[in-house]
Amino acid sequence: MFQEKTCYKSPERKSGFPQFRFQSCEEVYPLFCQKIASDWIDSRNYRYADKATISSFILETSSSVENLTDKFPCLDIQLFLIVRGLLSSEVLLVAFQKRYRVNYGVNPNISFNRLMAVPFRAKDVVVDRTEFGHPDVALVLTHLSYYYSGLSDLQLSQCFNRLNDEETDPGVIYDQWVLYEGEDNVTQSIKKWSGVNLQDYRQLTECLFPIFRYNMLVIHYFLNHFVIPREAKQFPNKLVASAWDLSSPLRSKIIT
Repeated sequence: MFQEKTCYKSPERKSGFPQFRFQSCEEVYPLFCQKIASDWIDSRNYRYADKATISSFILETSSSVENLTDKFPCLDIQLFLIVRGLLSSEVLLVAFQKRYRVNYGVNPNISFNRLMAVPFRAKDVVVDRTEFGHPDVALVLTHLSYYYSGLSDLQLSQCFNRLNDEETDPGVIYDQWVLYEGEDNVTQSIKKWSGVNLQDYRQLTECLFPIFRYNMLVIHYFLNHFVIPREAKQFPNKLVASAWDLSSPLRSKIIT
């Protein structure tokens, strides 16, 4: 229906994320938001009578949160606010208008020491010493960057080593990854965690890594344990000062 207004390419594997971008968004984005909101609400166990209220709050920025405080727990309201920010505050619109590796991506330079997405000025040309100022946009573009690039062998090794060394029940998590990938798409010898040998270089590079490189659950595991906790910290207050503030004779306290 909107083929000329969007760019879409199906993923090669069932567990991957499709390549998607808005080329023209006036007509498409409202329908896009309605579809996401409807699917998200239907996936959760809310009463039918409450679904319209939730949908209205998520899709209309004029709706007040006070209408929800007596009906839903605080955690649910926080989720509603997050989804509302992504959709109605157009975080996803901003993200899906950008081109991967042209407008954003992960800096491949090891010395940069950052794993979150940063602005690009041209194809594979990183803007030096710059990052996205809006935290939600930065998080969405970071997820998209890894969905499109997949995890490297080193990053996959980090995931599987952590799964083996630090998880109390790695088999349960691994079973979820396999199920999400599709059991028919996973080699018989590694369908169960007990069949994975992290010391077998050939099994890792020829079987395990190619299968799970673009698996979104594995990517989420990597981001949740190795990227977001370290690089996406937020603080209740933000100190902002320019060169003018630093040299102003009106300041009462010395800024160091």
